[in-house]
Amino acid sequence: MWTGRKSNMFKGFVLSESLKNPTVLNKFDKIKVIVERHPEYPPVPIWHDFKLKITDKDVNKTLNIFAREMKDAWYAHFWNKKILYVVLPEKIFKMPLEKELKSKEYKKCREYAAKHGVEERYLNFWIED
Repeated sequence: MWTGRKSNMFKGFVLSESLKNPTVLNKFDKIKVIVERHPEYPPVPIWHDFKLKITDKDVNKTLNIFAREMKDAWYAHFWNKKILYVVLPEKIFKMPLEKELKSKEYKKCREYAAKHGVEERYLNFWIED
């Protein structure tokens, strides 16, 4: 039934290569898939970047699925107009969406990411409409 309210949507990027079981991506609404070359990362020089959309009511369940499936040295991120979620192996960080990330939660996220092999140069979260 139409309530006249627009549901709050989260968008996010997840690399299929980042997941223990990439077939979980089949369960989600895809906006687009981008194929990128990354010769500087020889273990996996081709990346398949899935841009997904999820409703606010499904965000916690979805993020937990990706946290369980995330491999070390990788992450995914989801955002809306106010919130940024960063998903790392077995951990989810929620922080305000800021032009310059400076929150305490972002600093904790960076520390946790480093312990799980994510290089800081990759923690520049690509946000787009």
